[in-house]
Amino acid sequence: MILRGLQWLAWLAYLAGCLLILNNSIQDYLPGGLGLFISDKGEISESALWRGSLYVHIVGGLLCLFAALPQFSRSLLRHRPSIHRIAGRLFGMSMLILVSPTGLHLALHAKGGFVGKLGFLTLAVAGFHTTLAGWRAVLPRHRDLEAHRAWMTRSFALAASAVTFRVYHALGYLAGMEAESSYVVCLWLSLLGNLAVAEIILHRRKAATFLLQPQIEP
Repeated sequence: MILRGLQWLAWLAYLAGCLLILNNSIQDYLPGGLGLFISDKGEISESALWRGSLYVHIVGGLLCLFAALPQFSRSLLRHRPSIHRIAGRLFGMSMLILVSPTGLHLALHAKGGFVGKLGFLTLAVAGFHTTLAGWRAVLPRHRDLEAHRAWMTRSFALAASAVTFRVYHALGYLAGMEAESSYVVCLWLSLLGNLAVAEIILHRRKAATFLLQPQIEP
């Protein structure tokens, strides 16, 4: 019961984060919006290619975040598998075609110096790789549902870093961290932390078995 309550709490927090990102995107990027992110980028913001990458990345990212919401519902998978497949295709195509390619381009102009750029490059490449591996695993010639679930869990963890990054960044601001240092630390913390949580979830049964099994005396 407690575990189920924590799962619901985590999903509600994720949904709240998605809605916050959607609201911020509307306020900042639509015509007549605040334009705070773009105005902060300096000369590169005048590039049509960079702006195009940014807008495609935003739209693709929002599609990924919201398409992921129904994907881990066992009840939905059991009773409405068509919704799972449609949302999965939307998530996968958004990640492979929109988010990761534009993420590579945007990463070259990211804040945080070399370490910041490396973080976003890693995120883009890892997002593409895990999503493609998850998609290939479910194709008829492979049909490995366990591998599909594992790879898509990792892919979702990377997509969800958009939410956790903002949480960590807000906490860093409240803690009085220097802005650029906080940006880089929170980027890597969200990237590696989310992947670590994904691996713990995927291997929780093995870990529990190892920890709870009787210890044999030599």
